[in-house]
Amino acid sequence: MRTTMQGRISGMVVALALMAGTAVGAQQMAVTSSGSGVAAHRSAAPASWLPQDPGDSLYRAARETLNRGQYKAAAGLLQELRKRYPRSGYVGDSYYWEAFARYRGGGTADLETGLKLIEQQLQGYPQSATAADAEVLAMRIRGQLARRGNAEAAERLAIAGGVVARSFEERQQEHEIQERHQQRATEEDVRLAALHALMMMESEQAVPVLREVLQQRDPGSIELRQRAIVVLGQQQTPETEEILLDVVRNDPDSEVRSMAVMFLAQSKSDRAFEAVADIVRTSEDQEMRQRAVMMLAQHRDERALALVRQLAQEPGADEELQQFAIVVLGQSNDSASKEFLRQMYRSTTDPDIKQHIIHSLSMGGQPEDRAWVLERARDPSEPADVRRQALVMVAQHKDVQTDELLEIYDSTDDRELRQFLLFSLSQRNEPAVIDRLMDVARNDPDPEMRRQAIMWLGQSQDPRVAEFLMEIINK
Repeated sequence: MRTTMQGRISGMVVALALMAGTAVGAQQMAVTSSGSGVAAHRSAAPASWLPQDPGDSLYRAARETLNRGQYKAAAGLLQELRKRYPRSGYVGDSYYWEAFARYRGGGTADLETGLKLIEQQLQGYPQSATAADAEVLAMRIRGQLARRGNAEAAERLAIAGGVVARSFEERQQEHEIQERHQQRATEEDVRLAALHALMMMESEQAVPVLREVLQQRDPGSIELRQRAIVVLGQQQTPETEEILLDVVRNDPDSEVRSMAVMFLAQSKSDRAFEAVADIVRTSEDQEMRQRAVMMLAQHRDERALALVRQLAQEPGADEELQQFAIVVLGQSNDSASKEFLRQMYRSTTDPDIKQHIIHSLSMGGQPEDRAWVLERARDPSEPADVRRQALVMVAQHKDVQTDELLEIYDSTDDRELRQFLLFSLSQRNEPAVIDRLMDVARNDPDPEMRRQAIMWLGQSQDPRVAEFLMEIINK
């Protein structure tokens, strides 16, 4: 349960921090043929299979986030995995799963990005487990793009399907479809330009136009409504708040509603705050509640922060929202919120809450936060699970010294913790690390620890290693 919640929360944090909107299932599907003869692509990621890999935590978070249908969040987590751990064993498959997340997201830009990701995977990681599935997924993405008038995608599908020649009438129909698509795109560009121009107008002139735009309900106007909210959100008046509240209550699109909540949360009026607080407490839209909590924590208004802190420690509160509140408090730049989390850590006996606080503060990016988390890994009085969590979160940071990791290795009998430390140390090609790995390989009473130390030594470029390995062989 803890891993699942943490994965979901990580997904929301990455996605909301990127202002992208909203990083995969529990079973694995092989590439087969369905009853209709249409090739299936893998649509559920396997559970993490490299527990000592530095990217394992992010992969698990992405897997759980995609499993919840939070496709933008999953894509953000997979991007973060490649950025932070380019040598991770999950990198090759991460391209496929991000492409799958973007395919399920369904936006034209996402579909186009998905194709590029598949190309990167097939070029750079042709031996990855999902490479064969990627070809099938690419065809499905091209099918979606072709239906939206993308001529190149249609041509690639035709070639793949063995369609060599088309009649003049078919080509003419395709040309007309492309022309209509281009005309619609041009009209949309004009409408968006008009919205941007409204920003330069007096609010008395702009607001009635924006109100009318936000009354539209056809699916094709979603992007237009989103842009209208961005323009409207610059004006914090009772009238604009009333319009945003109407959007929150009545707009059929969840992303449009969430954007309205975001701007309401930035308002300093009592009415807007009460409306957002009511959304946090009572809304059935969990994603919108989390968006509201995120914006309240960033607002730095004392009432807003007090509400988020209340959610973090309220007994009997919604468990997922409580854990999300803990994470966003740790992500904020508010020193009082971080001290609140440290005090909460000291007062709670719940190991899950402790781990969420560790996760939150370690993601904050501040050296003092990581130093506090490292102290939790050092402390032998902490539960083993908590110490492992703390170590996983900080061991890959460069500001954590090798001597500090060696000290923890010497102070613990927890085998799993020692195995992870060996892996983390092996990524640092330093003489002190090689010395320790050779010592473990030669003297540790646990055969599995000796085997792992030898494995990591085998990946080192240190000139002493070859001679040492020959010594082991010739024993």
